[in-house]
Amino acid sequence: MGKPKYDCTDCVGYCCSIYDRVDVTKRDLKRLARHFGISPEKAEKKYTTRVDGVRALKKVDDLIFERTCVFLDQTTRLCTIYEGRPEACREWPVHSGDRCVYYDILKFERLQQDDPDYVPLVEIRVLIDVEEEGDG
Repeated sequence: MGKPKYDCTDCVGYCCSIYDRVDVTKRDLKRLARHFGISPEKAEKKYTTRVDGVRALKKVDDLIFERTCVFLDQTTRLCTIYEGRPEACREWPVHSGDRCVYYDILKFERLQQDDPDYVPLVEIRVLIDVEEEGDG
C-alpha cells in the first residue's frame, strides 16, 4: 500500500457521521475501557447503545450532519479517541487501501463548486428488498 491519497484532517468526518451505526465488538469494548481506565461493562453502558439489536457507538447531535459519533470533535472534525477507536474505524478505508471515497467526493465537489469550504451532504440509506418483504 502506498501513501494514502486522503487527509482526514481536511475532511468533515463523513465516516463518523453518515452511517446508522459503528459496530462495537467485545474486543472494542476492552480497548475503550483501557483507553478511559474503566471496566468494559462501564464502557459499554457509557459509550454504546443498541441499534437494530447490535452494540454500536452512541451518536450525538452534530453541527453539520444530523447525528455523529460521540467521539468526533465538533470543531476539529477529528476522532477524540483515536488510539482507543473500534476496529471498524481502524480498518477505514477498507475499500481501496490508499483512497477514501468520501474524501474524493469532498475534493471533487469543492473543485466543482469553486469553494474550498463547500460540504456536500452525503447520506447512506439501507433499502429493504421489496421481494423479501412480500414473500411472507
